[in-house]
Amino acid sequence: MLRLLTIRQGERAAVWDKNGRVKFVDGPRRLFLFRRTVQPLTRHSAGADQYLIVEFNDGHCEHLRGPASVWFDPVAHKEIRVEPALPINSHEAVVVYRRDDEQVRRRVVRGPAMYVPTEDEWLHEFRWHGADPRDQRRKVPSALKFVKLRTIPDQMYFDVEGVRTADDAMLVIKLMIFFELADIEVMLDQTHDPIADFINAVSADVIDFVGAASFEQFKTLTEQLNDLSSYTNLTRRAERIGYKISKVVYRGYTAGEKLQAMHDSAIETRTSLKLEAETEQQAQELADLKLQREAERATKQGQLEQQQVEHEARMKRIAHEENIRSRRAEQENEAKAKRAMNRIELEHLKAGNAEQIRLLKGMQEMQVDLTRYLVAQYQNPDRLIRIAADSQAQLHVHEN
Repeated sequence: MLRLLTIRQGERAAVWDKNGRVKFVDGPRRLFLFRRTVQPLTRHSAGADQYLIVEFNDGHCEHLRGPASVWFDPVAHKEIRVEPALPINSHEAVVVYRRDDEQVRRRVVRGPAMYVPTEDEWLHEFRWHGADPRDQRRKVPSALKFVKLRTIPDQMYFDVEGVRTADDAMLVIKLMIFFELADIEVMLDQTHDPIADFINAVSADVIDFVGAASFEQFKTLTEQLNDLSSYTNLTRRAERIGYKISKVVYRGYTAGEKLQAMHDSAIETRTSLKLEAETEQQAQELADLKLQREAERATKQGQLEQQQVEHEARMKRIAHEENIRSRRAEQENEAKAKRAMNRIELEHLKAGNAEQIRLLKGMQEMQVDLTRYLVAQYQNPDRLIRIAADSQAQLHVHEN
């Protein structure tokens, strides 16, 4: 039978003849088919974050990192798959095994990276203890399945069950463990489940700690469960398997129903008594506060009165001093005025005397007898002194 077939551009087909031979044809192409069979082929493509797994019929396999594309070859290929590359963040790492002839080598790939395995590589899958899906408080084996390790500090919750005190009280101790992976190689060589090692070690530490004390003693010692020195088994085991325990936090405890009921009743009684004591203490403190405030108020009142008396005395003293200053100022002003008047009178007298002297000098120059003039001017003198001289040059003074 003769027929026509068009192969579009970008397509490929395998054309089989009647003898079973194959020929690959790429489009665009138009074929005349006679006693031949056409098989359309699939093109497999991988992006930048993918890779191709090409399985051959002879048994070997090839991995092609994207971006890449491969046409399926029905003669050579068994299967072609597109797989995503494994992104590794900066705080993550994967463990890779590689077959090298007859040996298997191990290496650690740290992020950030986009990991694509080669044909002879495979990843280590970790299976650790994890939270039970039915009860998150319990840890069960192989609950955590992953290939990427976290190298940053991490934490986990764990409840140590079935812990007995020295007086046979059954308790459940709640803890929170903070840890950090320090050495991956040591961890791979020393343990297959670090979480299980942590659980066993911390359980031993808690059992030793609680078993050495009675229930009442344990309640007074719970603060020590926050101290890392109380977990010697845990810290030693963690160091041996390449981990570092940074802190353990005590989150409390639970007891059996009867013991818990008794404990709750005791707590309620203690709380009630404590509240009553606090209420009474607050009442006493309030009364003391009132007395203290009244005493302070009386002291302040006395201080105010004293300040008032001191203020009045100070004001009187200031007024008296001001009065004295005023009087002194008036006296000084009067003295100044009197001195000024005396100075004026003196100057006036001096001026009059000077004028009189000039007058007398002028009269003397005019040959006027000043004695007669003065006697004539003053007809009635208050006192008369007469000077007479005799021939023997003796002076006699007569006062009338």
